[in-house]
Amino acid sequence: MGNLVKRLTTGGYVFVLSLFFMCASACHTAAREPVYTNDLRVMDSTEIAIYNLALTYFFDSLLNANNFSGGILVAKNGKVLYEHYQGNIYGKDDALIDENTPFHVASTSKTFTSTAILQLEAAGKLKLDDSLRLYWPDFPYASVTIRHLLNHSSGIPNYANFLSRYKWDRKITASNYDVLDVLTRNKPLLEFSTGLRFKYCNTNFLLLALIVEKVTGITFPFYVNENIFKVAGMNHSYVLTHLNSGDYMPSWTASGRIYNFDYLDGIYGDKNVFTTCRDLMLYDSAIRTGMLLDSTKYSKAWEPYFKDGNHNEPWEYYGLGWRLKIFNDTLIIPYHNGWWHGNNAVFQRLVSDTAVIIVTGNRMNNKIYKAALAANIFRQYYPDSLRLPAEDYPENILEGNELPLDKEEHASHLPVNNIDGKLNDVKRSKNPAVY
Repeated sequence: MGNLVKRLTTGGYVFVLSLFFMCASACHTAAREPVYTNDLRVMDSTEIAIYNLALTYFFDSLLNANNFSGGILVAKNGKVLYEHYQGNIYGKDDALIDENTPFHVASTSKTFTSTAILQLEAAGKLKLDDSLRLYWPDFPYASVTIRHLLNHSSGIPNYANFLSRYKWDRKITASNYDVLDVLTRNKPLLEFSTGLRFKYCNTNFLLLALIVEKVTGITFPFYVNENIFKVAGMNHSYVLTHLNSGDYMPSWTASGRIYNFDYLDGIYGDKNVFTTCRDLMLYDSAIRTGMLLDSTKYSKAWEPYFKDGNHNEPWEYYGLGWRLKIFNDTLIIPYHNGWWHGNNAVFQRLVSDTAVIIVTGNRMNNKIYKAALAANIFRQYYPDSLRLPAEDYPENILEGNELPLDKEEHASHLPVNNIDGKLNDVKRSKNPAVY
């Protein structure tokens, strides 16, 4: 504790230090029971208090004082370290956001679609190198496989663009099958040769959801509910379609303009999972403990297929339905952020620290994505040049303290596995409909 006291007081953090001692005595009673700890090390109240203090300062500086509307949860070893909710569900003070408020997590939904596909592969019901013509004989692109969809190397154009090009009536809510029909009838040109490179495209995951339906004979929302949500205990989660549009939750621009349900809001697989921070914590735990898939299957999803050249940072890659931050062959963050209408989401799994950072929001706020920097509270992931500008922000509050480190053993080594054996620079659309 001596190093921590020195760090806090040297920077003028006397007030913070007093908060720490108050938190150390109270945090044990405030913390929630572990979920699916799977023999993880149990943290004591002092360690939890240290993390809570650092996370409170981080999020107070980044979001809570900056028009944030949504939820934040950070957990480690199945224990909540920090949880906070603020803002309104419907823009009215009488409907406050709380731990049971579901949010549209946009492209974070892609991790659920990937999980469903890998579950079916594990069950022997499909192969990742299956041609899509195995499922739809008249599919326009013979070379496209399931794997190409998962790693965004299909070259298929974005449905948000070609529906408009082919004069889709925006008064009609489009379904996944509508998009497949428009694609099949009009045969828009591929944007590049399949497998040549990466370009983030939501059509890929719309098609993956349809493959789940084709293989199982049940709807994608029902499959996800039975095989992911229920298994993980995610009781406040659902997939939105044109059939349950009444479950749509509104969102807002940064200036407060509402996004109402529109003609693309019934499409799923690329987006449309609505869930809570606590349910996402359960999802993280279910991944870690092998409740949804054998750990080797997730390791396959977290192999880097392409380097994402749209990001300046050298650690950004894409796997199979997961974004990846690879700092070295033993330090990895599988993650997926989300953006749709005014919804923002962050879901970052700190595998080497058995921790997870979760943020959901219903009012457009780009600062939400900087929540990823909270990883530096656990260890040095990002360089100091990316730290937040707040002068009194104790980013590495644990530095110099001999608190134990934890690790998910099955993901301790990450092999490179790319179509041509190399990691390629790639480009992503500058204006993706869903991030």
